[in-house]
Amino acid sequence: MSSSPSPELVLIVPVYNEDETIIPVLTEWRAELRKHIPAFLILVVNDGSTDGTAAQLGALDWPELLVHTHTNRGHGQSCLAGYQQAASLEARFVFQIDSDGQCDPVGFAEVWSRRAEAVAVYGRRTSRDDGWSRKFITRVLHFSLKCAYRTRLNDTNVPFRLYPATLAAETAARIPATFELANIAMALLLEPRGYLEVPIHFRDRAGGHASVRWTGFGKKALRLFSDLKTLNHARRV
Repeated sequence: MSSSPSPELVLIVPVYNEDETIIPVLTEWRAELRKHIPAFLILVVNDGSTDGTAAQLGALDWPELLVHTHTNRGHGQSCLAGYQQAASLEARFVFQIDSDGQCDPVGFAEVWSRRAEAVAVYGRRTSRDDGWSRKFITRVLHFSLKCAYRTRLNDTNVPFRLYPATLAAETAARIPATFELANIAMALLLEPRGYLEVPIHFRDRAGGHASVRWTGFGKKALRLFSDLKTLNHARRV
């Protein structure tokens, strides 16, 4: 790695038990990144998958692909691990997506083209194929965070986000290891630095099952607001 140029971008893909989708997702994103960026890496953070995900990743012989595997920590903490590892690779930028096929690479070009306009550039899911319940959850989350934390962000948990790599790693280090929905914490901590939201289309899952289902939303919400109390000091730093 030392003889290779530092990547302009590291694509961070946290994955847990997505053996049905991981190869098609990585393939379409690799093709899209090649259109815009000469030097990039794809960092898959395998969050202790117990299905065939690891075997499928191991069969890929791509020079751009790195796989980091750890015991199960949850999606949010896997994203934080990815941000920190990308900075250690001396990347300029990090871009995080999910591994379930919902993140359409068609929206990447505009986000990338606006990277100099703000330290955080997010997709905003203005059209969605994943059903009314998921839309409702996003709206409730937006309203709750707006009331409780006065955030102006519309989609704090969107898995379509671009950050400068060093800043992302520094911010990730401020988030407790017990914080579950850590990408929401990232968005709230970075909001005062400035941001853009770019409209994107969000597809339905290509396979598998969502990690957070409708019946578990209330429990997740209570955990989030408990975790956010621990973040108040970090927000003031």
